Amino acid sequence: MAAAVALAVAVVSVGGTASAVPASAAASPCASQDAYPPGGGTNLGGAPNRFTYADTPYAGARFDGCANTLRVYYGGYSSPRYSYYEVRYTYPSRLGWYSWQLRMGEYRVATVDAPARGDWNFKVRACAGAVDEAGPGSCTGWSPQLFLHTP
Repeated sequence: MAAAVALAVAVVSVGGTASAVPASAAASPCASQDAYPPGGGTNLGGAPNRFTYADTPYAGARFDGCANTLRVYYGGYSSPRYSYYEVRYTYPSRLGWYSWQLRMGEYRVATVDAPARGDWNFKVRACAGAVDEAGPGSCTGWSPQLFLHTP
């Protein structure tokens, strides 16, 4: 599964910011679009709005057509118990969920440069231990699942 992700999307994480560049990206009109949680959640506000459930990290996302970027905002945990965030996502023309494991912190942003056009979904959780050791009880629940359409 990880090999398929590497072929479809190159992901780079520097200073808590992940960048993914899809194999093909079309030119975008200069428009902005924010993600929303179809299943509900608590809106914490912000620009873009960030959503959470009780005892989960928050998540928010915005597509900026002028800059041709998609930014995922996540955070809300600074406890030493947790060692990384897991950001799960789906993206246009690909089946299944993919994930990034990113650094902990209160206010984090992952950037996708030249994102594929279409429907994206995101959700975030905080986890303890090493990435390959996560098991039951070692992670928070998932944030609300966000939907974002990139025109």
